[in-house]
Amino acid sequence: MSAGQKRTPGDIPLRTAVISETSPKADTNAKSLRAAMGIRTAAQSGGKSKTGWCTVDGCRIAWEQYPASTRSGHPLVCLHDAGGGSREFRPLLKRLPGGAGLLLFDWPGHGRSEDLSGDSHTAGLKLTVEYGAAILQNLMQQLGIEKPVLLGSGFGAAAAMRFALDHPDRPMGLVLCEPAGLVPSSNGGPFSQKGRRGVRTLLRDLKQFSPIGNFATPAYTSAKRQILRLAALLTIMQGARSTARLSLERASPGLRTGLESLACPTLFALSRNNREFPLRKYLALLDPSLAWVPQHQFTVFAGAFHPLWDEPERFAQALSGFLQAQLPLESHTHAWLISAVDYPTRNMNTWQCVHPDCGAERVLPVGSNANESK
Repeated sequence: MSAGQKRTPGDIPLRTAVISETSPKADTNAKSLRAAMGIRTAAQSGGKSKTGWCTVDGCRIAWEQYPASTRSGHPLVCLHDAGGGSREFRPLLKRLPGGAGLLLFDWPGHGRSEDLSGDSHTAGLKLTVEYGAAILQNLMQQLGIEKPVLLGSGFGAAAAMRFALDHPDRPMGLVLCEPAGLVPSSNGGPFSQKGRRGVRTLLRDLKQFSPIGNFATPAYTSAKRQILRLAALLTIMQGARSTARLSLERASPGLRTGLESLACPTLFALSRNNREFPLRKYLALLDPSLAWVPQHQFTVFAGAFHPLWDEPERFAQALSGFLQAQLPLESHTHAWLISAVDYPTRNMNTWQCVHPDCGAERVLPVGSNANESK
């Protein structure tokens, strides 16, 4: 490293800045499309969210807090995948997990956040797994967030893991959706080198493997629109995806080695029919590893796109149960799982609170859901 050269919080070296050769109008359209994938504006949230900016290395990073009150629940920090934006977690806004308050932000160069670069005479910064973890630490310090549950997807899940390994006492728990860096990609996903052909394949898979029988439902329509939005960003975000992919390849050995040493409870959310990261690869890795760490678990969701978009209701329920199980006994609210079928009498089920120190039970008729009934 030359004299006077700056280092990032994650000690990531600088690279030469790339000057865009696109027209101002094209650049404006690209930024508008990118921004649509990011956090909502105050007008879009109708006052239900609080939005703002944090500055890291001269880059303004957009964040959104939902609900607007900081006292509404335990912080659930959402880290989106590379190439998209925090819209990835938009289904949770209508299905807020019990006892949670969401904090969403856009990675630099994504959504409404600025690019990780200075003026035209300085070098740009690469968004890597290590630097993503350093950005997360910086944001949490600025916003005064302590002991959150980190919800990460793809690249965001890898950054959450890296943060938890570097700061084992900081997160209360991890929820990792299709975590990148743990298993090799099949390069058959919709946003890999196969490009638009892969997008058409995913749309077909969305219909074939959808857990929803009626494809006119809002959940199916929303998932399809999200896929098309990401497809529209393919060219614009190709650089970010390439950088993330190379970073994940370098970080993979450390993430795999650190899997068994994660100190906080972890929930892996996996898709049964994902082509880019096949379920069998995750299970081959997790089955032996989780045998040594009983505080970790995984849940398989139907579909081929993303657990949250394929099964939003079930995902929100699983997330709520995981969160409640981590909270102190005196501050948790009951989240229920069936503990006995046809017990204590036929056609009655016994439900038990998921919190390990709570002995609460409910007995309901078969077909009733304790998490939905009062």
